[in-house]
Amino acid sequence: MQILNLLAAAIVLGGGVRAINHMCPGTALPIRATWLLLTIGAAAVLLAGLAGGHPTCPDLALHWGIAALVCAGPRGLTFCSIGGKS
Repeated sequence: MQILNLLAAAIVLGGGVRAINHMCPGTALPIRATWLLLTIGAAAVLLAGLAGGHPTCPDLALHWGIAALVCAGPRGLTFCSIGGKS
């Protein structure tokens, strides 16, 4: 379970670093802050796991859910196409 948790955290960390590096100067502050917090959180999970912390099943499910959302990317997070936004 520990290895799965570390793998999910590594996926989120890598996706977060990639997202932060690809932001344009016009990216809104809430989006920047969200990706920064997500990336810092993933790094903290990695450090906690390497220090011997053990995740619970709900933690593991949450981390893999976040990793799946990070892998889906912005196109995968489109919930509504009203108003021509897709």
